[in-house]
Amino acid sequence: MLEGEWVKGATWYLERAVELVASSADPVLTAERLRRVRPGMASLDFLYLVVSETAVRGLGLAEVTRRVLRYVDEAKRRLDEVLAEVECPRRVATVSFSRAVTRFLETHRGCVERVYLAESRPGAEFPEAYATYSQIAEVVPIPDSAVGAFEYDWAVVGLDGRYVDYAINKVGTLPLLAAAKAIGARTAAVFESYKVVPLPAPRPPAVKAELGGRSVEVPLFDKVPPRLIDMSITDLGVLREVEPGSVFRRALEKIFI
Repeated sequence: MLEGEWVKGATWYLERAVELVASSADPVLTAERLRRVRPGMASLDFLYLVVSETAVRGLGLAEVTRRVLRYVDEAKRRLDEVLAEVECPRRVATVSFSRAVTRFLETHRGCVERVYLAESRPGAEFPEAYATYSQIAEVVPIPDSAVGAFEYDWAVVGLDGRYVDYAINKVGTLPLLAAAKAIGARTAAVFESYKVVPLPAPRPPAVKAELGGRSVEVPLFDKVPPRLIDMSITDLGVLREVEPGSVFRRALEKIFI
């Protein structure tokens, strides 16, 4: 189920993975296998670390998995509250589809006037992104090579993972944020704290793309240097810098309290 899904995001992966781990005879091994399904989906790494900590502490898995899901729901609610407090840009650039970006736009409905939408290729999310964002603001689809050719106030992306060395998100994120910095736009990443793990970023999976009659392997995710992100909008607040170890420890405290 997880291996065949290419549109859903990190939260969906986490919620499905919790179900599989909760019913497993060997939760740690199952969590380890699940995090290999889509390297870069840090929510799966988060679950693996929590399940491993559960085993070390000798706690009941059923109760801990319920607490993880409760933490996920609370993080999503808190993120909405933080988004409501963030200033509103008039023109935004983003890439492909993200639940977090959708919430950002919905929170600022009537304030965000135009969304420049680049396509993540290879990827299958562009139609959903265009249809969803068009219900909120005017959407202008642009080639991914043109992310530096338009005027916008902010470049806003979701994240699939925030690791100690890189932020991970769908391919096309790196050129978008680099172009935004070059033209003087602010850059923002919107994500929940269960996508933050104190681990090195893994090598992203590669998928085949057909171009010019040739088949080329392209990473599914970009590895983005944190310096390209001006602000991280999270359920913990708006952070100028993210320290993955500290964020993860806060999550553990809430889950195991």
